[in-house]
Amino acid sequence: MRKEIQNRERWHITVVDPQQIEAYCAKFSLDPLIARLLLIRNIGDGNDEDILDFINPPEKLIREYQYLTSQEDLSKATQRIIKAIERNENIMVNGDPDADGISGSTVLVSGLRTLGAEVFYDFPTRSKEGHGLQPRIIDDAKALGCSLIITADCGSKDVEATEYAVSQDMDVIICDHHVLGRTLPPALAIVNPFRVSFPTLEKNLSGAGVAFKLVLAVFDSMKREVPEELMEYMLAIVTLGTISDRMSFVNPMNRVLINRGIQALKNTEMEGLRALLDISKSQYTTLRSQEIGRTIVPRLNAPGRIGDREEGIPDSRVVLDLLLLGTGKKNAKRALRLLEKFMTVFDAEKRQSQGQEDETQSQKSSAAEEAAAVDLVNEKRKYITSKIEDEIDDLIDKQVNIEEDRIIVVRGKNWNPGVIGIDTDRLRDRFLRPAMILTAYDGSDYIRGSVRSIPTINVYKIIDTVGDIFERTYNRPLFRTVVETRLGPKVINAFGGHTQACGFTLHEQDLHAFTSLVRAEMGKLAEEDFQYSYEILDTIAFDQITPDLVQRLDVLSPYGQYFEFPIFYLKGCQLSKGRPFGNKYQEARTPHVEFFVWDKQISRVGGTHLIGVGFGLWEKFQLLVNRDPRQNFDIIFFVEMVDGRKRKDRGKAILRLNVLDIRRSEDTKGIGSYTFKRKKSKRKNVGNQLNNGASVPEGVTPPKAGHNPNQRRNNNRFRTPRPGTAPGQPSAPQQQQAAGAGEGNPSA
Repeated sequence: MRKEIQNRERWHITVVDPQQIEAYCAKFSLDPLIARLLLIRNIGDGNDEDILDFINPPEKLIREYQYLTSQEDLSKATQRIIKAIERNENIMVNGDPDADGISGSTVLVSGLRTLGAEVFYDFPTRSKEGHGLQPRIIDDAKALGCSLIITADCGSKDVEATEYAVSQDMDVIICDHHVLGRTLPPALAIVNPFRVSFPTLEKNLSGAGVAFKLVLAVFDSMKREVPEELMEYMLAIVTLGTISDRMSFVNPMNRVLINRGIQALKNTEMEGLRALLDISKSQYTTLRSQEIGRTIVPRLNAPGRIGDREEGIPDSRVVLDLLLLGTGKKNAKRALRLLEKFMTVFDAEKRQSQGQEDETQSQKSSAAEEAAAVDLVNEKRKYITSKIEDEIDDLIDKQVNIEEDRIIVVRGKNWNPGVIGIDTDRLRDRFLRPAMILTAYDGSDYIRGSVRSIPTINVYKIIDTVGDIFERTYNRPLFRTVVETRLGPKVINAFGGHTQACGFTLHEQDLHAFTSLVRAEMGKLAEEDFQYSYEILDTIAFDQITPDLVQRLDVLSPYGQYFEFPIFYLKGCQLSKGRPFGNKYQEARTPHVEFFVWDKQISRVGGTHLIGVGFGLWEKFQLLVNRDPRQNFDIIFFVEMVDGRKRKDRGKAILRLNVLDIRRSEDTKGIGSYTFKRKKSKRKNVGNQLNNGASVPEGVTPPKAGHNPNQRRNNNRFRTPRPGTAPGQPSAPQQQQAAGAGEGNPSA
C-alpha cells in the first residue's frame, strides 16, 4: 500500500445557536438549512447588506471596473488600444497557456475584433518556455508588424521580457491578476487590481475577469455599446476562467459573473462553445460550477499542459481557435489541419480505441472536430499524469520523511512540466500538507518546480521570502531561466503564482540552498498552521438525503472556492458492494470506489439504498469495509445529482453521495466541534485610513473621507481561516476532482 497520512484530517461541526438561525430565517426569509450555512461560513460578517449581496449579487457589479487598476494605468491602456484600432495597427495577445489565460485571451481577441482591431494571438509552449510574456512571441509579433502587445493572465513579473519588447519598439499592456513583484515591468500600462492599495472586489477577479473589465472600459471610452451577443459570449468565457483558476466564490462580483455565465453557457448558440459542451458531457445532469470544473476545464487546460506545435501536438491555440468559431469560421480550416496533425502522434492502439469516435467525428462540423482534438489531448494528459504518479510512488520512500517533513518534496527527472502541477495537487491531497515537485531535464542546467499548499499556509509568500533571502545572501536572483531571442540568449524571471499554488525555475547549482531555505521557512510556522479539517454543515438522517436537499442548497449557488458545497455527516450506516474504478491509465491502482450505502435500521433485504462514490478511497474501503462488512460506519459526504448508470435509469437524475471519508462507527467517539461566535468586525474605514496618511498608488483616486469602497460589498474573502480548520475550503478529495488552478508562472 502507498504511504498515506492517516487520521491527520479531522471532522468538525460548527455549533450554532438556534436563536441565531431563527433570526436569520426571519430577517432574510430563509430555509433554516440555508441560514445555518450562511452563519457557519460567516458570510457577510453579520452585515445585512453584504449577506443580501451574497444571496442575490447586484447585476451592476458585472459592468463595474472602478478599481480594476490605477486610473492612470487604465486610461493609458484604453487610449493606447483605441489608438491602435483607429490607426489599424496590428496587436498581439500573449496569453498564459492555462484555462484562465486561454479564457482571458478569448475575451480580448473577441472584444477587440468586434471594435475593428486586427488581433493576433499566441501562447508559450509550456514544456519548453513555461508561462508569461515570451521573447519568441515578441519576435513573432515583430515579424507580423505588431506595434502593441497585450498579455492575458500573465506579465506582472516579466520585467526582462517587457524590456525586450520595448527594445523592439513595441508597447506592452500587462493585463493580469497575479501578485506584483517588487520591480514592475516597464510596460506602457499595467492593468492589474493589485495596483490599488486597499481591498477591492476586483482583486479577486480571474485573469479572464480582468480582461473582461478592460474590454468593457475600452467600449465605454469609445462610447460604444457592447452588443448583447458579445456580452453573453464573454460572460460564458469569463466563467470558465474564474472557475478554472479557483477564484473566490464568496466575492459577489465573481458570483454574479458566474451565475450569468453559466446561464450563457446553457443557452449559447456559439458553435465552438456548443461543441466543447457536447464533448465534455458527463454523468452530471445539471450544468453547475462544480461540473464545469470537473469536465470542461480539464479539456481547456490539457493542450497547454502537453501541447507542442513543433512535435505536432496541438497547444493552447487549438482551444482558442475552437472558442472563436462562434464569432466566425475563418479558423475552421486551420482547426482541421491541427486535428490531422495531432492524430499522427497517437500510436495504433490509441487510434484503434478511438476508431468509432474518429469515424463519427469526421462527419461533424469543424467545431466538433476541433473539440475532439481538445478531448484527445486531454486523454494524453491523463496518461502522462498517471505515469508520473507511478514514478512518484517509487520515490517517496527514498525522498520523504513522512513523520518530520513539513513540506513534501519529490524530485524526478524529465517529467512533463505542463502536468506536474496536477501531480503536486494529488501529493498535497494525499499527505494533507504543502507539496513540491521538482524535475530536472537531460541536457539542461535548470530545474522546474511546482508547489501546492493547504488552505492555512500561504506558500507564495514563503517561496517569495526564500527568493529574497537568497538574493541578499548570494547577490543574484534565485528564480531565472534562459530563453532564446533574435538577439541571442536572454535570462528572464521565472517565478509566479498565487497563495495556494506557484511555480518556478532555478539553476541546479542553487537547488540545495533553495530547498534548505524552504524547509527553514516552513519550520518557523506554528503547528496549528498545518491542521485543517473537513467543515461539516450538520448531522443528517438517512431519510433526509433526498433530491429535495440538493434543490434547497441550490438557492446559494454557485459553489466553489471558499464556498464549497456543504458536507454532511451520516452516522451508523452500512456499506456494501464496493467496486473499484479509475481512468484507463490507472488500471494498476484503481484508486476510486463506488458502493451502496444502507440505513442500519432497515434490512438490506428489500430495503432501499443510496449510491456512494469515494474518489481516492478504494484502499481505505478495503481496509475498513471489506475486512468486516457487518460493521456500522460513519461517513462524511456532499450530495450530487448524476445520470443513472443502469440502463433503466439512463436519462434520469439519480442522487449520489460523494463520500470524502469513512470511519468505523466504534472509532468515531464524537467528532470535534466549534461554537460559532460572531467576532467584532475588523473592517476599517478605508477613507479614514487614507486621511490618516495611508499611501495611495499614483493614479488612484482615493475614496472620500468617511467612505468605505467596500461598504455593501462582501469583504469576507479576505478572512483568514481559523487555526485547525479551513471554512469553505475544498477538502482534499473535492480538490482532487476540481480543475488545477492556473499558476501563471514559468513552470508548474
